[in-house]
Amino acid sequence: MRKNKSELYLAIFILLVIAATAFLYLQTQEKSNSGIFLEKLGDMNLALYRDGDAAMAAVKELHGNNPVVKLENAYIANYRSSAGSKAKFWVSESKSSEEAASLLAAMDSRVGKTGMFSDSTPMSIEGTTVYFVKGLRPELGLYHYFYAKKKSVFWIQIDNPDEAYRLNFVREAIKRI
Repeated sequence: MRKNKSELYLAIFILLVIAATAFLYLQTQEKSNSGIFLEKLGDMNLALYRDGDAAMAAVKELHGNNPVVKLENAYIANYRSSAGSKAKFWVSESKSSEEAASLLAAMDSRVGKTGMFSDSTPMSIEGTTVYFVKGLRPELGLYHYFYAKKKSVFWIQIDNPDEAYRLNFVREAIKRI
């Protein structure tokens, strides 16, 4: 009986040590300030991240504040490389993947008619249908990719003229974000 009691105390002690170690580890870990985005993507580092009301307002404005466009959340991120390449993300989150797909289809049907972008060219990257457009005015940037993934719609502007570079960046974004 005495042996069972000491084994029980030892087991409780070991569990407490494990629990305390796990708690301390979690408390010392830095909280991520980059939300859904990674600190590094390709050869670029995260330079700016926005979520909440500021991101919602900016993304809704991109949709012309259309009341039909219903967003649950929005995210914005800017990436920069030491070589000078830049990428900007605008991400809208819908209630469901069906709503995200509907938003993507609406975007694709309108984007070439705005006078700001070329007609879209669909392609498949990592099993995802991605649409490519060029900005028709310099202030819009030149290269844009948009796609839906789960409940989110991603719009990525990349300023690098190298198509292989851009496609590798979008491929990594699809796989990792």
